[in-house]
Amino acid sequence: MKFLSTLTILTFTFSLTAPFSGFSQKNEAGEDVHARLLQGKHSSVIAYAGKDHSFTIDVPFKTVKPSDVPGFITIDKQIIQSTLVPVDRSIDRNPNSPTREKDLLLKYMNYELGYYKKKLKQNYSNLQTEWITLQGRLFLVWYFNMPENYKLVSRQVYVSTLFYDQVMDLNAPVFKTDDWGKARNMLVRLAGTMKTFSKHLDLVAMESKLKKG
Repeated sequence: MKFLSTLTILTFTFSLTAPFSGFSQKNEAGEDVHARLLQGKHSSVIAYAGKDHSFTIDVPFKTVKPSDVPGFITIDKQIIQSTLVPVDRSIDRNPNSPTREKDLLLKYMNYELGYYKKKLKQNYSNLQTEWITLQGRLFLVWYFNMPENYKLVSRQVYVSTLFYDQVMDLNAPVFKTDDWGKARNMLVRLAGTMKTFSKHLDLVAMESKLKKG
């Protein structure tokens, strides 16, 4: 797929991962970031290394490569993105409360959707949500239909979880010719491999090790 057409298709996905007033601190540089794809000889990993916290997501699929658009990855022809958005520090977050986790994830989702509808002037429809627990971690799976007049993408799919003081998103646009269930199942499968670390990971060293096999 050509770069320009891909960029046009994914404009809304980029916009949906921007920081929002009331949830993250708007207009502060570097607030939302993308995880990196580390490609190896026999396996690949999506990884993020913060100053004190990091995570990895195994990619158990055969065809994996960076997308034409920076920050996106193509896995078995499905475009996906892994993004981190900070939780507003003024919000009291109790990590021991599943109810509080659900409240924060729903608040995050609603800010995203509010931005999409009010700022981008796009009317989504048929919003659906699921709660799933993978490896002891709570995830919010949410998806909605794009406007009918949007020519190429029919649906957006998200899988979101709390990661320390951030929300980690896996998201995917679903093209009209594709099965949206494939995108959902791929994101859930990826989410189920998420491992977190209370330290900074050396991604350069990790990728070098992966390439050596």
